Amino acid sequence: MKKYSIRDLRKDFPDDTACLEWLKNYRWPEGIHCHKCDKVTKHHLVLKRKSYSCQECGNHVHPTASTIFHKSSTFLTLWWHAVYLMAQTRGGISAKQIERKIGVTYKTAWRMCKLIRQQLDENKSSFSSEVEADETYVGGKKKGDKRGRGSENKTAVLGIVERKGRIHTQIIPNAKKVTLQPIVEKR
Repeated sequence: MKKYSIRDLRKDFPDDTACLEWLKNYRWPEGIHCHKCDKVTKHHLVLKRKSYSCQECGNHVHPTASTIFHKSSTFLTLWWHAVYLMAQTRGGISAKQIERKIGVTYKTAWRMCKLIRQQLDENKSSFSSEVEADETYVGGKKKGDKRGRGSENKTAVLGIVERKGRIHTQIIPNAKKVTLQPIVEKR
């Protein structure tokens, strides 16, 4: 699998128009449904307003509405760059680093990081399809240590996998039904 680089990001999203077009296609893959006309109609880009105008009635639809980009004066290309940087780092990235890398004020970088993290945290909520769960004990071997499940030097870990691909792992105190069942039902 090819890694997605910053060069690929700049090629795919060279300007705000490309970002807005991607957002529109992501939100409305079958086309934009105009609420005034009550049908799927052709819409034209209105760049100055970050919106699309219905060909039939002129009603404006804003792809950034109800997203982290809503009412933001920051260029969408900078948002995409910030999301890319946050996704590329294992341990996270600070607002100060975002400020330096994409050239925005600290206040803007902090707000961007906060909104992106909130969005990532919301996506952790619950799974939408069937899941499979299993538990295991993780830890190294020590000579002369107790053998088998539940050794004192091993940590119990629960893994829940959604059939469509999302994964949740959690350290648990033990592998008993009374411990596992509430966690699985919550997810």
